[in-house]
Amino acid sequence: MYCNSSNVVDSVGYSGGIVLSICLVPQIYQIYKTKQVENISYLWQFMYIIGISLHLYYGIYYNLLPIYIPTIIELCLIIVLLIFKIMYTNNN
Repeated sequence: MYCNSSNVVDSVGYSGGIVLSICLVPQIYQIYKTKQVENISYLWQFMYIIGISLHLYYGIYYNLLPIYIPTIIELCLIIVLLIFKIMYTNNN
């Protein structure tokens, strides 16, 4: 069986990106379950969104699938987190 090192490196890139992306899932679940968002900073969220957006631009510009596919997932999850922050802050 022939193993292309580029495919292995891409797999590592995808795996790392997916793991980093899903790191937000436990936080989102905890917020959904408890409805407590006091410890989540708007400043952190906005900085995170800016950083992820810049990272996404870079990945798309250079057509780096292992970068921009997980980054899109991460951007979606941080937006869900921001929506929860807004919703649950206004409800309390």
